[in-house]
Amino acid sequence: MPIRRCCRHTTKPVIPMIYRILQNRANSLACAWAINSLAYSIVYPFLPIYLHSERGYPMATVGLIFPLMGGSIIVSPLLAGYLTDRIGRQFMMQFGQTARAAMFLLLAGMAFFHAPFWLFAAALTVNAGIGTFFQIGSDAFLSDISTPAERPRIFSRIRIGTNIGWALGPMLGAFLMKAPFWMLFILTAALCLFGAWYTGKCCSVRRGAPSAPVSRAVPGNFTVRRLFTDSRLTGTLGCSFILFLLTSQLYSVMSVYATGVVGLSSNALGLIYSLNGAAIIVFQMPMTRLLEHFRLSFPARLVFGTALYTAGYFSLGFAHNAWMMAASVFIITLGEAAVMPSLYSGVSSLAPSGGTGRYMASLELTRGVGYAAGPYFGAMLFQAYSPQPLLLWGLLSLFGCGAAAGYLLLASRFSARRKVREVTLKGNRD
Repeated sequence: MPIRRCCRHTTKPVIPMIYRILQNRANSLACAWAINSLAYSIVYPFLPIYLHSERGYPMATVGLIFPLMGGSIIVSPLLAGYLTDRIGRQFMMQFGQTARAAMFLLLAGMAFFHAPFWLFAAALTVNAGIGTFFQIGSDAFLSDISTPAERPRIFSRIRIGTNIGWALGPMLGAFLMKAPFWMLFILTAALCLFGAWYTGKCCSVRRGAPSAPVSRAVPGNFTVRRLFTDSRLTGTLGCSFILFLLTSQLYSVMSVYATGVVGLSSNALGLIYSLNGAAIIVFQMPMTRLLEHFRLSFPARLVFGTALYTAGYFSLGFAHNAWMMAASVFIITLGEAAVMPSLYSGVSSLAPSGGTGRYMASLELTRGVGYAAGPYFGAMLFQAYSPQPLLLWGLLSLFGCGAAAGYLLLASRFSARRKVREVTLKGNRD
């Protein structure tokens, strides 16, 4: 099933490149992700600064927001996946962004009237959960407009769009920090509304299409029990959970390690994190093409990417300055470029008709739990072994070794099943 085009334009575009982007719904989806991540990243990094420096709340109190938001992100995919399969992909993408805009307008009012902390915490928790509606709707929509062979490249484009938004958002937010903070919420709400309009315009479903996404939103014979009995899915999610325990250390333990043990400044650490986003933008598509060139199955791609992840995190134990840490983060980023598109496209390919939304939701749920639990394990190991960096990062890298071993077992099983299927088909033809 080839990727279908968006809408036909009767006028000649002023900028051909923009015209080509708008013509292709996969590219339009990547642009929608860029808008969505730009909106969120304008305000998200500066929330602790606002609540602590401007409102005077202790950091211990401010820190309560993040586990609440994490809990919401863990729970909400269950509802988002169900609604995506029942109601439809485009509605969920637009509803997620519109509802998020409403929440940001509410937060703007709270900031303007200096609302108490508990109201901020409640609104931010709901807002974080609503964010998964767009994400899961988008993942399911992408699965509907593409073939399994096309998905790794399309997920790669989406990751590029997401990282462009995350690169621009904090810079714009820092520039606007001199303005009242409620204005950042207003700007974020406006961007979410624009994203909802853009999604409806360029990621729409053509009526009457033989394989329109709305037809895939019908539940059919899919049952929730299928999520637990599909050994390929549960095996992939189990290995991915172990991997997420490792990858969650990038913005938790590594930041404390870089500033407290290696002795980097906050500015140097910020540049290293910027390297992560920039490297994804530059190397995501070349990495995807490289994996396609060798025609690896998606578990084999995960083994390769996880090996890069593990090597990158283990090399942090040898990093004694900013340049060495930047090199480690670059290796980690290459692992990210190999794993994430392969993982999302692989899970979407496993989903039966009527269950794509819930399959993608199960992956988001696994990721949320991994990213909630990972920093805890990392903090415990950091507290015990921070004077011994090689031991610290060696122990954390064991998560990567375990995930790689699990993916390797999955790859062998996938290969065995494929050979059995080929033999069966050959026998039927004979």
